[in-house]
Amino acid sequence: MIRYLLILPLLLTSLSVSALQNQLADNPSPYLAMHGQDPVAWQVWNAETLELARKEGKLLFVSSGYFACHWCHVMQRESYQNAAVAALLNEYFIPVKVDRELNPALDEHLIDFVQRTQGRAGWPLNVFLTPEGYPVVGMTYLPAERKSLIGSTTRV
Repeated sequence: MIRYLLILPLLLTSLSVSALQNQLADNPSPYLAMHGQDPVAWQVWNAETLELARKEGKLLFVSSGYFACHWCHVMQRESYQNAAVAALLNEYFIPVKVDRELNPALDEHLIDFVQRTQGRAGWPLNVFLTPEGYPVVGMTYLPAERKSLIGSTTRV
């Protein structure tokens, strides 16, 4: 019985966190709209999304790219349409998709961070940020089988 009482707060906490839905299906940006059917629960970059990350105590996973980017399409196909990768991103992070052409200041800030920390940068650009918006670690294209940075190897 005591065991169940110790688990109860964890269950109640997990029940209070709402499941996110992908917000991009009807986005006017062609780049964002193409991610609207991904199983990743993509959010848009705004104050509400940052507040959600603070409230849930989760890092943001911000992925920036643009419609004409070949490797952005490859990463979508290999990773963001992969149910196992999507499950990890949806459970442990607040996933955010950014069209670099619509949000150039954010993209420039993240490119600068990745360039300084990794020695190179480009697109697709993927950066983990604190709920306050501070970058933690970032990378460019990363094949699905090398995604151990987000929890486990996802060979499926």
